[in-house]
Amino acid sequence: MRLITTLLAGGWLLSAVLPAMAASPNALIASGGSSTQQTPTSSLHVFSGTIYDENGDPMPLVTIQILGQKGGFITDGKGHFEFKTKNATERVRITFMGYKAKTLTLRGGTAQRIDLEPDNQSIESVVVTGFTKKDKKSFTGSQTTVKSDQLLAVGTKNVLQSLEAFVPGLQVVQQNNLGSDPNARPELNLRGRATFSGAANLPLFVVDGAIVDVNYIYDMDMNTIESVTVLKDASASALYGAKAAAGVIVITTKPISEGAIRVNYNGTLRLTAPDLSDYHLLNPEQKLRYEDLAGIYRGDTPEEQYRKDLSRDAIVRLIRSGVYTDWLSKPLRMGVSHSHSLSAEGGDQYVRYGLTLRYGKDQGVMIQSGRERISGSFKLSYNRPNKLFLSNNITVNRVSSNEPNYGSYSNFTRMNPYLSPYSESGELLRSFNGNRINNPLYEARLNSYNQSQSIDLLNTTAMQAWIGAFRLDGDFSFTIRNGLGRRFRSPLSNDFRGEALDQRGEMVENQSKGFNYMGKLMLSYNRTFFEKLYLTSLAGTNIESTTSDASTYTSRGFYSDNLGHPNFALGYRSGARPSGLDNYATAAGFFVNGNTIYDNRYYLDFIFRYEGSSKFGKNQRFAPFWSLGAGWNIHNEKFFKGNKDIQLLKLRASVGYLGNMSFEPYQAYTTYDYNKNINYFIGAGAVPRGIGNPDLKWERTLNQNAGLDLTLFKSRWDLTLDVYRKLTDNLLLDVTKAPSVGVVTAKQNVGEVVNSGVEFSTRVVPIQTQDLQWSLSLTYSYNSNKVKKISNALKALNEKNLGVDSLNRSTTPLPLYEEGESLTALKVVPSAGIDPATGREVYIKRDGSYSFTYDPNDRVVFGDTNPWAYGSLSSYLFYKGFSLNANFGYSLGAVVYNQTLASRVEGANPEYNADVRVLNDRWKQAGDVAKYKDIANRESPYQTSRFVQKEYYLTLRSLSLAYETEAAWVKKLHLRRARFELLSNDFFYLSTVKRERGLDYPFARSVEFSARLSF
Repeated sequence: MRLITTLLAGGWLLSAVLPAMAASPNALIASGGSSTQQTPTSSLHVFSGTIYDENGDPMPLVTIQILGQKGGFITDGKGHFEFKTKNATERVRITFMGYKAKTLTLRGGTAQRIDLEPDNQSIESVVVTGFTKKDKKSFTGSQTTVKSDQLLAVGTKNVLQSLEAFVPGLQVVQQNNLGSDPNARPELNLRGRATFSGAANLPLFVVDGAIVDVNYIYDMDMNTIESVTVLKDASASALYGAKAAAGVIVITTKPISEGAIRVNYNGTLRLTAPDLSDYHLLNPEQKLRYEDLAGIYRGDTPEEQYRKDLSRDAIVRLIRSGVYTDWLSKPLRMGVSHSHSLSAEGGDQYVRYGLTLRYGKDQGVMIQSGRERISGSFKLSYNRPNKLFLSNNITVNRVSSNEPNYGSYSNFTRMNPYLSPYSESGELLRSFNGNRINNPLYEARLNSYNQSQSIDLLNTTAMQAWIGAFRLDGDFSFTIRNGLGRRFRSPLSNDFRGEALDQRGEMVENQSKGFNYMGKLMLSYNRTFFEKLYLTSLAGTNIESTTSDASTYTSRGFYSDNLGHPNFALGYRSGARPSGLDNYATAAGFFVNGNTIYDNRYYLDFIFRYEGSSKFGKNQRFAPFWSLGAGWNIHNEKFFKGNKDIQLLKLRASVGYLGNMSFEPYQAYTTYDYNKNINYFIGAGAVPRGIGNPDLKWERTLNQNAGLDLTLFKSRWDLTLDVYRKLTDNLLLDVTKAPSVGVVTAKQNVGEVVNSGVEFSTRVVPIQTQDLQWSLSLTYSYNSNKVKKISNALKALNEKNLGVDSLNRSTTPLPLYEEGESLTALKVVPSAGIDPATGREVYIKRDGSYSFTYDPNDRVVFGDTNPWAYGSLSSYLFYKGFSLNANFGYSLGAVVYNQTLASRVEGANPEYNADVRVLNDRWKQAGDVAKYKDIANRESPYQTSRFVQKEYYLTLRSLSLAYETEAAWVKKLHLRRARFELLSNDFFYLSTVKRERGLDYPFARSVEFSARLSF
């Protein structure tokens, strides 16, 4: 929806046309500041018309250049132009930033209607904020715009993963456990972590002006996307006020084009293979040797030794008989996925319509895992130019997901290779070694299941009305969501071995529903003052409401493996009670936005928003948010006018306060839970769940940004550089309360975190001809953070994490938040290595002395889990319709705690399989110089620097070959256009850290073929 079309005007145009705009639309744009000689009116022919965009809206500040002349004309605020010449006809060229140029012949005395089409290749020149559109050359904020074809060239899985390849500062957090699970949603950070809550670090998502959650984006059809704009700083996102501290991702879907009905088909076939290159496990002979060295067959008495010798002999016979089970492949398959999208659109200059249907099925590489998507959307718009515009978009999504019923992939990676899942008679074994080791393949053959389903409906209605010199814009959107999940575990599962009959089998059922609505109303106005000062203004208000309800029930006692339905349960789990949530929150806000441009050289942008929410204390319901941005187009200064090599040189800076309200709605209120163990004569008693705080308020972020935009050599080289600092204070943290209050902790605004960083992106075009083009792109990001203040509850948690022995032996170090240190710092005890004489670890204390005794208080920072550089490198080669695109991702210098070394090399249980390094790198006898402790030691190691490594990795995210044509053979097939693409994802992953990746679900590589046809 176009809100202020004037904002779309190119900055390069304004310096020449603003003086003329003060008088009338007949004004001439004269090059070099000169004017043409006046001609008697009686001998002139009048040329006039109105120019409209793709939505039928009139377009101000469009350039009409008479071919063969230096000057030109522009349209007024209503898209109208009028000029006079001595000729009866004039050949003109019409141009506007972000739209395809149009050349045509005008006839004098006839008013003409002219429609311009969007130019997808120039869409990066326009910034879409979700409230309005702005010309990038006069935009003071920090943002990145990505076109649909760029996203699709990286992959068709989901838009979140594709975005990382193009947006500096946007980082998809690596989830080593989840691998390539089709049901795992990526976790995003934009410009680092600003708060302690993971959900609060997620950016805000906006689709065509409607706020949606990350699940909607994850399942969105990428073929319907026109562009994605990532707003990073205060000036770019302050209109979203209390929800913008973590950034805003604005998605615009493709508009409806005027004309006869057109049909488009997009289809993709994807083959996915598991990537097991990071698993290096022992073979049968190596595993037996490991067991011998670990002393697993060593008995304390002759009788015990005899039994152990028999067990070893049985394993030797299995190995000699050729048993070598590839457990890694047992739960895996080649995933075959496909998706199809069919759309039809058309209409005239007044009424337009579009219908899109989509079906997609993602098959995971683990058997039983997958995700199915069915969606449909319908768009309808009505337009009376300069009077009224109405549109309605409705989208319905149905998503079904399946998870493996046999649990984590690690259940297979630890199985001994000399064990066969089947007996000699071919029967599937339930367990091994006297029921000490369960057979995961047995679990996979049961009728257990883990399924969920959700249905979403999003409806957005928009309106535009012209009232004199003002324009009124309004939209209203609502979202309805319903979900159901069931996880059934068969009564035959090993999990219920030894349980009473009426406690075998379990079903956990989750139900959820939600309803959200949001509306906003805006009034805009623009005007030129003093010939060179151009002002655009916007004022408005919004309301929103969020309602969610969820419940969880656990039933027990199923007699049959085939009857996995709640109707067949005998009762509930002993001592269990239903759980759930019922949340309701409302918010309202008022905002103004003013933008001034002087002589297309200097510009200011100011945003003020006053917003309130029911989520916060009654004394702090409303809070102000604001931003102030400034810019300088240096390339438009007189001393740059003669420089033809510099097309854009812009400095910009912004500062402002943004908020964060991504929290539960009742934290400011005193809430209670009923307790059946407190039984009074009149009923059950209640205990406090949380203590209210009437002064609880927003987390807020002071966002400062400075940037440089540069374009050189006829757009053959461009560069964007941003430096930022974000200070987030009033963090919502738990503070310790006195026991007499009734709760241990309560929420208060006490924390502070500061983030600072640098972002850099550049593109160079070494070769550019009519048939051949080659471009290279590079993005670079660096972010550092520091905790400025924490609560006493976090300090108490630090003490707890330091004091519990089991926590200090876990394979993932728990965070220790210290004031003055990084939020993502990795702290462990320094190690001097393994003592060659005893095979024990030597720890280094804070005073530098050595000790065999581990003390968690000796922990020091060994680096940061944030890298000092991360980003992407892309190459795009085009030749006569063929295009070859490669995108690499890199990360440099992040510090990681190698879980594989801590659990599969040292700390490994010799009853299960392990990493091959367990044989070569562990201490075995006195005098050995080894990296890891005594091979007979089964204890989990303490968290020390021996398992800390710096990671440098390079991955080929995507490699694609495409061909697009409108050749004659395409026309013979009754097609307007055809595009075919072969694409590979995650082609390789090279890392300095050798560890197992994909612990719960393996990583995978995929190859896909796509066809996009236009009829």
